[in-house]
Amino acid sequence: MVGLNELAIPYVLVDFRGVNPNSRMDVYKRIESSINEFFRENRNLWEEIKTELKNITGLRVLSLGVSFSWKEERTDLIALFRELEKYDVVLAFDEVQYLRGPVGSEFAGLIAHLYDYSDLRMVMTGSEVGLLHDYLGADDPKAPLYGRYFHEISLERFTPEQSRDFLQKGFEQVGLTLREELISLAVERLDGIVGWLVLFGRKAMEKGLSEKLIDDVFDEAKALAMDEFENFLSKRPAARNRYVEIMRAIAHGKRTWEEIKEHLERKEGKSVSDSVLARLLKALVDSSFIEKVKEGRNVYYHIPDPILEACFKEK
Repeated sequence: MVGLNELAIPYVLVDFRGVNPNSRMDVYKRIESSINEFFRENRNLWEEIKTELKNITGLRVLSLGVSFSWKEERTDLIALFRELEKYDVVLAFDEVQYLRGPVGSEFAGLIAHLYDYSDLRMVMTGSEVGLLHDYLGADDPKAPLYGRYFHEISLERFTPEQSRDFLQKGFEQVGLTLREELISLAVERLDGIVGWLVLFGRKAMEKGLSEKLIDDVFDEAKALAMDEFENFLSKRPAARNRYVEIMRAIAHGKRTWEEIKEHLERKEGKSVSDSVLARLLKALVDSSFIEKVKEGRNVYYHIPDPILEACFKEK
């Protein structure tokens, strides 16, 4: 969003977070809402385009906005997006990994068509990197988007120097006085995770900088991190305890395949097959809760978010 805003070009942003990928209505309503927000914010463009939109199958033009259809006469999304192309509008889709499902596969086909037959610029983002790659099908010849070139930007955690610079510049912009020792403590505790640094900055604007604030933000961040992990577990109830034990093992320094497997087997009192462990670890890696790191011939796993790691150290 920063990039699109600084470029000062029109864009439609659709956030697919939490969408039901098996419901065409859910996916279409999400796109419809974003399209209408775009028209409200770009009224001059709306006045120019609304007449042409009346020719699109399954699309009803309102006084300011449009209404989609997803049953018999389905809204022709390709035609809609091609009309936006005439005005150099960028299509941005966030949390795309939530589209993994039958309707999501249809949407991937739509994106592939636009890629091949239009000059639309499209941005697709996701916070669960492995699942995003699975959806894009970069390595799957059967996937609709396979073989299409895309430029990938990976956002890594900040270095301590970058974290310090980020906080300092942010506080300068809002006119807050800096206390160097508190900045250093925040950088150490929040460890380069941009979301937690932003949360700290926002809270500091409200309450002022203090050591207690850092503790409060750390506690709030832990609750948020565990909520996200609980959401992951809620979709996998049968393996819930195994996922928790894997996270606990890694948080306590058992980071190799062998160490994690031994930990699980000791907890369960029975053997755990390699295929089962591989599937469990892949799900955690794909959802970005853990990372797989190779150092020479050695492979180990770690929890990249220090807040989440702290949660499991306490368990």
